[in-house]
Amino acid sequence: MQMQSSGYRTWHRWLSLFVGVQMVIWAISGAYMVFFKLPFIHGVHLTQEADLPIQNQDVIDRLPEVLEAYSGVYDAQVVRRFIDGDYQEVVQLHTPDRKFLVSLKDLSTITLSDRDIEALAARYYKKGEADITRVELLTERAPTELNPAHLPMWRVDFDDFGRTSLYLHRETGEMTVRRHDFWRGFDMMWMLHIMDYKDRTDITTWWLRGFILATFGFAFTGTILVLQTLRSSRRKLV
Repeated sequence: MQMQSSGYRTWHRWLSLFVGVQMVIWAISGAYMVFFKLPFIHGVHLTQEADLPIQNQDVIDRLPEVLEAYSGVYDAQVVRRFIDGDYQEVVQLHTPDRKFLVSLKDLSTITLSDRDIEALAARYYKKGEADITRVELLTERAPTELNPAHLPMWRVDFDDFGRTSLYLHRETGEMTVRRHDFWRGFDMMWMLHIMDYKDRTDITTWWLRGFILATFGFAFTGTILVLQTLRSSRRKLV
């Protein structure tokens, strides 16, 4: 009986270490995710609208020409966007395969340069003067903080408190994704919380299943030890 009790105690001790560490991680990660609200994590406070209202309503009359020149369009809108050093009215077209801008002057497709993206990002940025440190076009490999399905995408980094990164659509210049250090911390906490250390999306990982089994084992060995202690106490009383 003494050997059996010792075996249960050893298992209980090691299981308590594994379960206890994960419980502490859950407490810390859960507190982080509760303390920082989702709008803040999503970076809503970091950006603002960069397009200006349409001044010349007559440009809308040219939409039929644009739709005739480009087939497969299911959505079209006139926007006043900062391109080539100035605000200008252009048409943003959506097809099943892509989104792109068209000039209302000659109906040609507009290609945005890195200078256009830098100027747009500075106008999207809401936290005072924009101190931009890098403008990069991502085409093949996405950073861990960006879904690869978004590629190709422009990345613009800022030198601010949260190391903000804005991701702009390659062809339209639309602000698509915001990232900052508090989001990155949230992503790490979410990874630790669901125990998916690779993709950070699966809530049924083997790590989590293993923790559940370890918890049952911890409870089982603890119950056996309690019963053995009670039995031993009764024998001493007799």
